[in-house]
Amino acid sequence: MQHLLYGKTVGVFFGGQSAEHDISILTGQFVISQLEKNGVNVLPVYVSREGKWYVDAKLGKLKFFKGQYEHALEKIQPVLLSLPESNGKITLVKQGLVGKKTYTVDVAFPTFHGLHGEDGSVQGLYEFLNVPYTGCGIYASAVGIDKSVTKEFLTANKIPTSKYIVVRRNEWADDENLVQELIHRRKLRFPLFIKPARAGSSIGISKVNQPDDLDKAVRLGFYYDNTVVVEEAVPNVADLTCAVLSDGKEIVTSVIQEAKFENEFFDFEGKYIEDGGAQTGQAPKNLIIPAKVPDAVAEQIRNYSLEIFKKLRGNGTLRVDYLLDTQTNDLFAVEINTLPGTLYHHLWKASGVDMTQVLMYMLQDGLDRWEREQAVKYDLKSEVLDNANSIKLQIKD
Repeated sequence: MQHLLYGKTVGVFFGGQSAEHDISILTGQFVISQLEKNGVNVLPVYVSREGKWYVDAKLGKLKFFKGQYEHALEKIQPVLLSLPESNGKITLVKQGLVGKKTYTVDVAFPTFHGLHGEDGSVQGLYEFLNVPYTGCGIYASAVGIDKSVTKEFLTANKIPTSKYIVVRRNEWADDENLVQELIHRRKLRFPLFIKPARAGSSIGISKVNQPDDLDKAVRLGFYYDNTVVVEEAVPNVADLTCAVLSDGKEIVTSVIQEAKFENEFFDFEGKYIEDGGAQTGQAPKNLIIPAKVPDAVAEQIRNYSLEIFKKLRGNGTLRVDYLLDTQTNDLFAVEINTLPGTLYHHLWKASGVDMTQVLMYMLQDGLDRWEREQAVKYDLKSEVLDNANSIKLQIKD
């Protein structure tokens, strides 16, 4: 890995303006520690809930974020992005009493979760600055973050997904009976799941068993987003996951994981709190790896996951979640996660792939993508402006 990044600084970006802020801190700290173990020069870049950027060696240690860390953060001066100096790199400036200190990021490694980071927005910033970065690009990130768009993508590509409807806040505000009308029209059957379209980690999700409980669940969904997805529950369900990894040339899939849960669904508590959190690989009693599903089902999941990765033009890694009716073996793809929490290291480990290889694949893919982009030219010259008729354009000279 050192030869790949010789003389370069990798900026690990984490935190962000998202309900998944704390989960991003966990992923960011995990990536920082793994990169440093491999001798990589790392710059921790923390983005606060208010959108301020901070750089400090202390931010590269998880212990900083224990307790009321906001008070300690007040003692660190934010950095500013220097646009004139950021072309092919990211230049961050911290202004001091006796001058300024400059930090340079040669390769960006975003570890944001949710909006303003995992949705294509920060990927757009990196591309605007012509900076190499890891992970999925703008298109894949934008599709994966929005459950309603994900559903449309899966349907368009004839990949089975559970029945659903989509409701926008402005439509619902005009007619609060709209949800029940759409459920009836689409012939959805209870129980139903109500999900904020662009929230992850099961935040804001409700399971509704009867019509009387719909209103409260829809209001909770709209608390976290302006769009909600109403999804028909899958009976006799097994919650399954497959991760995909690529270095830009080879694409590999993980073994299949099944998540076990005692509540109505695999909620935030089960994913990140109970026994250390199944999503971080610290609650093995809640995970079955490899999942005990028929070989044909496991193969179908891997095939769908590869197809999704390719058609999304994925990069680095992503994760696809599935629901299986264990009585009929009907399989449904339901969500695409373009930045799995802590890179789903536990699932890759069970698949025989260590974190050094995962990071190498992601970095190699990001650098190769950047190299390919340098071959694209934008220097078209034309006589459009010289020949423009100012009178027709209603422009005053």
